Amino acid sequence: MLNIGIFFGSKSVEHEISIITAQQVLSSIDRKKYNVIPIYISKSGEWFTGKVLEDLETFKDFDKLEKKAKKIDSFSVKNNKLLLKYGLKKQTIDFCFLVFHGTNGEDGTFQGMCEIFGIPYSGCNHFSSAFTMDKVVTKLLLKEKEISVVDFEYTTEINEEFFKRCEKNLGYPMIVKPARLGSSIGVSKVVDRKNFEEAVKNVLLFDNKVLVEKWINAREINCAVMGYKNIFVSELEEINKKNDFFNFEEKYFKKGKKFSNHIIPARIDENLKNKIKEIAKDTFKILECSGNVRIDFLIADKIYVNEINTIPGALSFYIWQKSGFTFSQIIDNMINMGLERFKDKKIVSIDTNILKIKVGK
Repeated sequence: MLNIGIFFGSKSVEHEISIITAQQVLSSIDRKKYNVIPIYISKSGEWFTGKVLEDLETFKDFDKLEKKAKKIDSFSVKNNKLLLKYGLKKQTIDFCFLVFHGTNGEDGTFQGMCEIFGIPYSGCNHFSSAFTMDKVVTKLLLKEKEISVVDFEYTTEINEEFFKRCEKNLGYPMIVKPARLGSSIGVSKVVDRKNFEEAVKNVLLFDNKVLVEKWINAREINCAVMGYKNIFVSELEEINKKNDFFNFEEKYFKKGKKFSNHIIPARIDENLKNKIKEIAKDTFKILECSGNVRIDFLIADKIYVNEINTIPGALSFYIWQKSGFTFSQIIDNMINMGLERFKDKKIVSIDTNILKIKVGK
């Protein structure tokens, strides 16, 4: 039986969202197939484990969490396994199931650590995870590959020239957002210069890279894409948004069920549905994704790719359910794809020792 480490939390403004997704994974994973070990990384970077981490109530008081959970003192690597040490005990991790959202986890950092240590893990590889975390870089590549994206500007230097360039090239209204955050954190719609400057100041609280997009009156259609060698596209969902865009508050703090704003299947004709699914597949391939991602679209005069989430909230299970998958099947697929990728990588690696080669002077 594989020891599956469920990694979540970390130093991210999406920390709490990661905890929620992790609880959903922990309650849905098939424990007849796997030995499950929750591993929580605090906002300060400390690692914890223990059964108590499977209760959402634990995370409402960090002082109590520190007392109840087992703090991991150190870890090492042996034979492609992660060895965790806490107190006098040790725990072996055969596979890292990643449920991070945002920086220091979803962005390629943890994936890179797994690559260096030679440990199999779920989701996109370190390159794709880092690449897609930056919305600007993602848009630039998709645009180069002739995938439609909404007109945009970006900067890491806030000055008058940038404000004027956006006003000239995009015009009001505009959408202002952090380039490297998800969950709609820090996103604002601006209608004049005063709004614009305030929105940029707000973004700078979270990120030093500002993305500004032309606002368009569009329908929001999303889908999940899962695969490694074979790619599957889920049923499409339509966001029934109350505001001009689906913001953080509407996603997580409206009364009632979180997914009440999601219409599945989307109310679109078959021809448009097929076009969106093909673009989703193309985007998945262009960005070299693997595992289970969500791709968000804006539908207006064109089909625009809006954002890519390499570890989507709740693993997009609410979409996959409408496509015939249970939550535990989604988890199984992600584990199997991660193991297959790891096996393929080991096959293409070869032993070399160039220092043994005699080189003439």
